[in-house]
Amino acid sequence: MFIAYRMTLLFVCVGFYSSVAVADENRWWPVQKLPASVVRTRERGFPNPQEVLACSVSGLAAKAVNQGTGDEMVWMSSGNVDYEAWYEAWVKKNPSVKVHGEFKLWELVDRYSGRGLIKGYVLYTQDKSAGQINDHRKGMNQSVNIATSLAGLLDGIVVEENLEDEVRKHGLTLLMDARDKTLKWCFETYQDRFNKNLLCAQDPKKANLRDLAIAQQAFVLFGNDEPLDSALKWLEPLSPIAGWNGGDEFQTTRLSSLYGHIQTATDWCINAPVLMSGSDQIIDPPRQRDFDPKGIKFDDRLTCVSFVITDGDNVQWYESSFFHGNPSYWANPDRGKIPFGWSSCFSHLTQLCPVAVEYALDTQKENDRMIEWGGGYYYPDLFGHSRPNRNELLAQHARRTWTLMRRTGTRIIGFNVAKVDTPDALQAYQTFAKETDDLLAIFAFQYAPYEGGAGKTFWVKDGRGVEIPVVTARYSIWEHSNRRERSGTPAKVAREIVKGASGKVARNDWVVVHAWSYFRKAPDNDENAEDMEQGRAETQGGVRGYTPATWCAERLPNSVKVVSPEELVWRIRMKRDATTTRKLIEEFQPR
Repeated sequence: MFIAYRMTLLFVCVGFYSSVAVADENRWWPVQKLPASVVRTRERGFPNPQEVLACSVSGLAAKAVNQGTGDEMVWMSSGNVDYEAWYEAWVKKNPSVKVHGEFKLWELVDRYSGRGLIKGYVLYTQDKSAGQINDHRKGMNQSVNIATSLAGLLDGIVVEENLEDEVRKHGLTLLMDARDKTLKWCFETYQDRFNKNLLCAQDPKKANLRDLAIAQQAFVLFGNDEPLDSALKWLEPLSPIAGWNGGDEFQTTRLSSLYGHIQTATDWCINAPVLMSGSDQIIDPPRQRDFDPKGIKFDDRLTCVSFVITDGDNVQWYESSFFHGNPSYWANPDRGKIPFGWSSCFSHLTQLCPVAVEYALDTQKENDRMIEWGGGYYYPDLFGHSRPNRNELLAQHARRTWTLMRRTGTRIIGFNVAKVDTPDALQAYQTFAKETDDLLAIFAFQYAPYEGGAGKTFWVKDGRGVEIPVVTARYSIWEHSNRRERSGTPAKVAREIVKGASGKVARNDWVVVHAWSYFRKAPDNDENAEDMEQGRAETQGGVRGYTPATWCAERLPNSVKVVSPEELVWRIRMKRDATTTRKLIEEFQPR
């Protein structure tokens, strides 16, 4: 009778699952309502289980705001300069939200349990398996993911077993013991109650992003074992997969792509509910300044090259270490020295952290050009292959991505494809392009190697019937890859560009700049001298990101011109169809 009573009570406590509200058909992240007030707590410190606890408190507060049972949200201080900048910008942007000061973690537990938002706790054991973060380690303890999954259903905070005595002192009782449960059991038992529009993949060693999962009642998993396949099949197509499922990157992204989902690289994100709150109400976000093609000297017969940095789909990078204080990227003191393409996740950030988009466009220099990096991380050539309507799924995602691109003024999109020239890839380019009406180009690069397309250009038609180019990367600046023909150090790539410019016909190519490759300045002609050991590079004076691209540019002769990605595209289009291109330029009205 006791067991039956507990099970009955459990299902009563689960309460109702409120499906994700969608502001419009162009949004794929769930809506988080704006709170009336916000408080802060400073108790963070991975891998301390108190961080998991804090995330669960924050998640339940955010859930209560969504359901109208609460009006306050929690900001978890981290000391990260970018996140603190976003918090200050968010507070300023939302003057209706009252700031109620700072509370200790257990004070917040008492505050929200007293308001009925916390009804108890879910117990787990901390994972201590051997191996690296994001590896699919042998013997992982997944109970924290089970506990996180159930917390949003049971309104319980997530408590590590060594904190149980403390939580009991605060008057809370056990709602569920996740220590002897499996992810498979959790999914099969509660799949009808989990959010079908969001899945969270998170290493059990990480506390990050659990606030979002709890606020949105998402199922949380990690690894390739069941119920991964079942969950991907169950999840509504075109849904975001928050976090990162680790293991082999290609296989992880391949599987989600086959089911028509959007990888997001958000596993290190913090305070997502606060930063995304109210984003659905922003109708007119700031726009990138349009590139005006009227000033291009098309008859100069120069070989032109553009540099574009990788990994712009990485939301956590753009939120935590891209903009402030990091001289490798946006904070580089030489930024603006050369035309440069910054791959970006604006389509994500307009939903998740719109203040970051505002900052980027407020501080953008004339030579900075933003390129949308895919509208999420997926392989277009594999997208939706496990669904019966894969072409329509990609078309639908193209429509909503293009709408967001138009709002922020980005007119080039970059795609990471499994292989750039297969029939599936060519069909994907055409499917995407057809849903746009003013797209300048698609930049395509192959998963391995990035420069595998060798600069080849394919042509597809947009919704108006106008041809637009799909331009593959010809070169890549990538550490310890000089053995490849068109890849390697800045010096090696510069030589390859000069060699390509020696022909009778001027070329228009782009170089993909690997965001994470460190190099050292070596002014002589030894192309291997710029390579260095990556593991200790940061402490040995290594430089990555923007600066190595400038080293490459400095080695180019006057016969090679470094141009913005937009200028490169206009030159390519002029060579293909001068009549149509001139007409489009004449009609162009910059905004």
